[in-house]
Amino acid sequence: MTEYAKLVLAEQSCHTIEIREKETGKEGVANSCADGVELFYGADDGNDDKTVDIETFNREFEITAMLIA
Repeated sequence: MTEYAKLVLAEQSCHTIEIREKETGKEGVANSCADGVELFYGADDGNDDKTVDIETFNREFEITAMLIA
């Protein structure tokens, strides 16, 4: 199962899906969207947030936690 497939499945029952960039170790949360996957890292002004395509998410990210509430 790909990381994207896990993300979509987790969104059905989880409130927060935590992710980590494989190369840098940078951590954040993710949501699927029409353009692929939205990534949120926590900067107050959102300047570190980004959207990546599905292939990039599968290759460069891993889901580290799925929080129900």
